[in-house]
Amino acid sequence: MKATKRRKRVITLRLPDEFIELCEEDGVAPETVLRGFVADLAGIISWAAAPRTDGYNSNGSDERSMARDYYERVGYPWWNRLG
Repeated sequence: MKATKRRKRVITLRLPDEFIELCEEDGVAPETVLRGFVADLAGIISWAAAPRTDGYNSNGSDERSMARDYYERVGYPWWNRLG
């Protein structure tokens, strides 16, 4: 069986003050919020027996479902078909 090579992406993103302030008010690092959302949307589950080294891990099945619902409601899957 052939091993799958993981692509690594580094994106620099300027975050708005409102998002930073929300995270500060709740005492959570912005990286934690974004990493959790990405993991929920992508369905990344990091099992305790074999944790991922990149820190991505879903927050649960409901969160995965809600993240996907948000993504589809915004219309991201169809954006490339517009025009």
